[in-house]
Amino acid sequence: MLLIDDCIEKWGIKYIIFDLDGTLVDTLDKHILAFVKLFQENNLSISEERISENMGRTPKDTLLTLIPELKTNQKKLITLANRKEEILTTLLENIPLFIGAKEILEYLRKINLPLALASSTPKFNVQKMLISAGINEYFNVIITGEDISVGKPNPEVFLKATDKGHFSKNECMIIGDSPHDVHAAKNAEMKIIAVNTGIHSYEEIQESKPDLIVKTLIDLLT
Repeated sequence: MLLIDDCIEKWGIKYIIFDLDGTLVDTLDKHILAFVKLFQENNLSISEERISENMGRTPKDTLLTLIPELKTNQKKLITLANRKEEILTTLLENIPLFIGAKEILEYLRKINLPLALASSTPKFNVQKMLISAGINEYFNVIITGEDISVGKPNPEVFLKATDKGHFSKNECMIIGDSPHDVHAAKNAEMKIIAVNTGIHSYEEIQESKPDLIVKTLIDLLT
């Protein structure tokens, strides 16, 4: 039995929710570069290391962590978050898929398991990534940054995907790459498989206690 089949059977899964950046598509370096360019434009000195620690969160939540004084300036917060996504758009060409991404999506479609995508990234950039990577056809439900009011580790993005798919949380499984995904899944009371393809170390992911960790998506098909 394939590892993914074993998880589906053991946990009674009827619906799988995928994170996008760092899980299916290799774009986290582009998100980091977009923040770097944004901060350069605004004469702000924030290290790439601090930026990378926040990957997997919404642009607003990332900015609030890196620039706490924005809590009292919502207008500037929104302006900077929007500008970051504008910069990101210019970087989204020839988006690479992680090893096993296309294969796992094909397999899950073959066994007729409904799939959702849950991303904190705004819709126009999500669509650009999906089309560039050639995987826009696989998802029954797509949740993007516009659909949520607060980002991970809040479970809203996953709960919205669950509600839109008309499944109960105990029928759902999440596949993501970051501790933020794991914490959000646990807050949603859903099972999660963590894939160690993002920028977070194996140890960081392990500390967040996912239900299963694999090195790549292709491992789920072994």
